[in-house]
Amino acid sequence: MTTTRPARSVLARLLTTRSAEIVDEVTDLLAEQIDSLKGDQGYRDWLHISTQANIEVMLHLIAHPDDLALAEPPIGAVSTVHRLAHQGLPFYEIVRAYNLAESRWVQICLQQLATLTDDPAVLVSETIALSTLAHAYLDRVCQRIAVEYETERERWRRQEESFRVDRVLALLEGTADDLPAAEAALGYRLRQRHLAVILWIDGEEDSGDALIRTQRAVTAVAELAECRTRPLIVARDRTTVWAWLPLPGNREIDTTRVQEVVSAELPRLRIALGRPAPGLDGFAASHRQAAAAHEIGLASGQGATVIPYREVASLVFLCTDLPRARRWVAETLGLLAVDGHREQELRRTLGAYSASNRSAIATARTLNCHKNTVLYRLRASERLLGYPVSGNCLDLDLALLACRWLGTQMLTTPE
Repeated sequence: MTTTRPARSVLARLLTTRSAEIVDEVTDLLAEQIDSLKGDQGYRDWLHISTQANIEVMLHLIAHPDDLALAEPPIGAVSTVHRLAHQGLPFYEIVRAYNLAESRWVQICLQQLATLTDDPAVLVSETIALSTLAHAYLDRVCQRIAVEYETERERWRRQEESFRVDRVLALLEGTADDLPAAEAALGYRLRQRHLAVILWIDGEEDSGDALIRTQRAVTAVAELAECRTRPLIVARDRTTVWAWLPLPGNREIDTTRVQEVVSAELPRLRIALGRPAPGLDGFAASHRQAAAAHEIGLASGQGATVIPYREVASLVFLCTDLPRARRWVAETLGLLAVDGHREQELRRTLGAYSASNRSAIATARTLNCHKNTVLYRLRASERLLGYPVSGNCLDLDLALLACRWLGTQMLTTPE
């Protein structure tokens, strides 16, 4: 009978002579058992490269088990992991493939071992040794390829995102010369009605999944708008996303519901909305409007969750020179521009009065108060303004709008 050490050496030699056959068998097994890899010859070729590289290492370790501490994933296996990361194959599928390969490899080893000895002691000790060796190698390799997979997946994702950003910028700047190719690359049709949105996180966000949750919020808003196809989503940085929603028909979006959806995903998430517009021109125009609303949101410091362009369009030019805008608001509102609770209540009443076509009765209904309360507040506002609320309406309305959206940026400090 052969002793344990000689049996191991002979086993290694016999398996080496069969290595090509074993590689093909394990590759076929994986191609059959892993659903994501079925029917793709390209995947099978990469599996074959990885399987061959790993089996070569295992054959060496059978003969030299002490080298396990030095074992690293072979280049062929790492290259395959990189390729699968590019294709978006989930990492658990790769681990499952390694487990299936390990199981079949151990079976082959034991079947071959049984042809070399019938000594129970040798069979038991070698079975334990070979199983332990294979599992230890699997554990070591999976730890290392996990790092390779995540690193390569992130690098590839950033490369793809950079490519998408370049495509989008070309469309916005009017330099894209092949619209069908751009549509195919982005997975988004340009010949439809678009609503551009910009989402960002107000302040620093500690959670590592902030960008994922921001993108998830876009999908939720698209569902709210009953979009029939997927929105186009482009990450601009770690906390900012540009997106276009393919709005069906003449549908408009309910900003109150948008606020609920966005706040539910991340409390400090903000969204700026353009106006819906059709075609390539509308794709760019709606984004310009969303970008202008985004600037208002950044300048305000108020933390408004939803900033629709249609409500802040007249403030865009004020944001180009905030100190000058603040002086103009102070000149227009006088003491009503003071940052105080009473002044805030009066400004709110004046805003509702303007939105109600300067009807005290309609204003009272909006504010849920008595008509006399509205009249009293209007008189108090006139004393602070220094002129009647019926005069200089255009400037007054714009100044009130600036206070509403830009907040303390436009207000003066109480003396």
